[in-house]
Amino acid sequence: MIDKIHKRTPVKFLIVGSITFLCEYIIFYSLYVLLHWELLLSNSLSFAVGLSMSFMLNRLWAFKIDRYARKLHHQAVIYGALAATNLVINNLIVAGLKADGLDPRIGKVVAIAVIAIWNLLIYKYFIFKESLE
Repeated sequence: MIDKIHKRTPVKFLIVGSITFLCEYIIFYSLYVLLHWELLLSNSLSFAVGLSMSFMLNRLWAFKIDRYARKLHHQAVIYGALAATNLVINNLIVAGLKADGLDPRIGKVVAIAVIAIWNLLIYKYFIFKESLE
């Protein structure tokens, strides 16, 4: 069973995403709820930690292949641009749902789920694409 998981990118992406989610959410909860930091600062810092973890775990394990179509620094630049976009969307979702009366702790979960859906496709077919050569 472990061999099957090791070879299945979507399953590995979900495992990485779950680990990243837990870390990102614990940091967000700690900063926002326990330490009473400002909402967008708490969300942005937790997102930055999750982003770093996600890139490394996805590259080194979930999407690991023998030869990538792009070099590491190109992947990092594209990933950074995607992350900046994701951060804006993440903050808009969390703040927007709070403005609509939803608890930011729930809004954070919604934002993470929305972003995870399109990230799988972007990672697999663009950022961590296998070289055809």
